[in-house]
Parts: sequence; C-alpha cells; structure tokens
Amino acid sequence: MIKKIALCSFITLMSPALMAAEQSTDSSAGTRGPLLKKQLVSVGAGVSHNSVGGPVDDEVGYQFFLGYDLSQVDLMDGVNTHLELGYMDYGFSGSNSGGLWFTGVVDGNIQGNWGWLGRLGFDMGDDDGLMFGAGASYALNPKMSLKAEYVIRDHIDSIQLNYVYHL
Repeated sequence: MIKKIALCSFITLMSPALMAAEQSTDSSAGTRGPLLKKQLVSVGAGVSHNSVGGPVDDEVGYQFFLGYDLSQVDLMDGVNTHLELGYMDYGFSGSNSGGLWFTGVVDGNIQGNWGWLGRLGFDMGDDDGLMFGAGASYALNPKMSLKAEYVIRDHIDSIQLNYVYHL
C-alpha cells in the first residue's frame, strides 16, 4: 500500500515537469530536448543521528541521494521545488536497518548564503511510512551546499548533516 501511494505521489509531483518537457520542443528542428537536464541534477551524502525513543536506542547512520530541481514548478517567488530519492542506513544492528526514501523538497533563501528547507515524502525501508522534516542550508558556492535537518518518520527521528553537489 505504501509503495502504491509513493508511486502515485511521484507521478503527481512529476506531472508538471513532464508537461513542461512536452512543451519545450525545438520548433525549428521538430525535435524534443531531453526529459531530464543534467544541470538540474544534484547528488548528496551525509551522516545522521537516529533515535527510536531514548538515548540508549540512538545510532549513527549514513545516507546518499539524488535530487532533481523542478525549476519549472513556480510555487511562489523565492521558493524552489526539488524531488529527492535516496537510501539511508539507520545504523541499528540487524539486516533490515534502512532502505529507500522519496521526498518532495521546498527551499528558499533567508539571507546571504543561508537558506531554509522543508520536506515531505515516504520512507520505503525499515521504517515504512510518511516522513517530513525541516532545516537550514548553507551555500558554500553555486555548486556545493551543506544541509542540516531534523527528519521525523513513523518510528525513527533523525538529525542529519548532508553535503550536496549540484551538477
């Protein structure tokens, strides 16, 4: 059920991007451009402090992810929209201590290199279900940034620090 909801959400979030790609045809040559543009892709990795309920149950984990900027989705001035798909290992012992996740992300500038962000999506791993979070970002330069976030899932809460590289 969760995976069907995640797939429907993905299709819903990608619909504006697909429609924009459909409209961005090269009328002089009669050919279409690529569906995804390399300069809108980002890759990232990070570490997390994961908690199930108390300090005894805390572990350090890691994650890596791919992002895609939906610059054609203009929610409001100063707000950017992204999709992210990643894998997270929560660090807990056992064979099923992580999995895939998918979120929609909105972010914007606060002042200078500082920004804010929020996310909503699905964790399809060990902690199946809804996930949401909020945090801050710092742009090191136009291609690299750091993100600090607090992310809540059904059973596991995480404090995360991620490095992001924009292709």
